[in-house]
Amino acid sequence: MFNFNHHHPVAPEFYTTVLGFTVVIILSVWFFIHYLRVGLNSSDATRIDAKK
Repeated sequence: MFNFNHHHPVAPEFYTTVLGFTVVIILSVWFFIHYLRVGLNSSDATRIDAKK
């Protein structure tokens, strides 16, 4: 789709972009899960249980 360099069908920048997005997504998911685990272990758990 974005094939600017016709001499090299798969440019190294493509791998760099994919790896960059993959790392960002993995870190985002990890921080989200870590945030949920820390939130459940904190005093806020009492408030969450109170809503149920």
